[in-house]
Amino acid sequence: MAERRLSDVTQRDQYHRMGDDLVSLHIAHLQAGGKSNRTIESRASVLGRLNNWLPFGLAYAATEQLEAWLSHLRIAGRSRWTLCVYHYHMTMFYRWATKTGHLDGDPSATIDAPRHPRSIPNPVTEDELAAALQVEEPIRTAVILAGFAGLRSSEAAGCWREHITEEQVLVVVGKGGDPGIVPTHPLVWEHVRDRPPGPLITDRWGAPVHGHWLTVHTRKVMDRHGLPDVHLHRLRHRYGSVIQALTGDIRVTQECLRHASIQSTQGYTKVSQGQRARAVRDLPVPRGGDRPDDPA
Repeated sequence: MAERRLSDVTQRDQYHRMGDDLVSLHIAHLQAGGKSNRTIESRASVLGRLNNWLPFGLAYAATEQLEAWLSHLRIAGRSRWTLCVYHYHMTMFYRWATKTGHLDGDPSATIDAPRHPRSIPNPVTEDELAAALQVEEPIRTAVILAGFAGLRSSEAAGCWREHITEEQVLVVVGKGGDPGIVPTHPLVWEHVRDRPPGPLITDRWGAPVHGHWLTVHTRKVMDRHGLPDVHLHRLRHRYGSVIQALTGDIRVTQECLRHASIQSTQGYTKVSQGQRARAVRDLPVPRGGDRPDDPA
């Protein structure tokens, strides 16, 4: 009996190694196709977790098991955005594996995508931003790059001192992608101008980091400082929200956030309840229009 259990474990290990090999081939395909580092990191992370979760790995997954995984994520409280991202990475992997002949069939083909949530920014408050600016390095640098240059995690991780001048920040968006450019905020320049050449964010050994590392370590640092709800994307949301409030120009906000589609920026035009109340309160009344009607 013990030998059978050992054999079962060994067999499952082989299945998961096959899944790992498929993921490596798929990631190499994405790199050769010029996909951004952000996409590649996210795809590898999601597929790695899925491969480990499935009883027989990605190569031998059944449709019911993939549906159970998505249900597990939903029960665990993952947001609809996260479910959409995970579903997308899963289906893109299986579409590639089937098209290239690595798998005979696509077990994800009949799984409906989760309903896409409305894109509404969730910016940090000014008090949260002030507190986040007090955390230790290298996360403080990430806070500044996200909150005052609008960089995403992978973009902040790939930002080098050479990318920033007093006038502009060159945003590297991944292999094969066109770089973006945003104006340099004075706080960003003050923070980096005396730094040596090389990556602005490194690990404890001075090595460059990737976006997933930065996201995870930012959460750990923010938790330690009593800021569990502060993360880099909310700092980016604050950047976009304040620019929209200051300019009132959605095209300016789109360019600063480097959104490919204006639809991605539409959420930043949402007005608050207070803004609606002030607008209604300040509606002008024509002269004499506030007199009560004459009695009949």
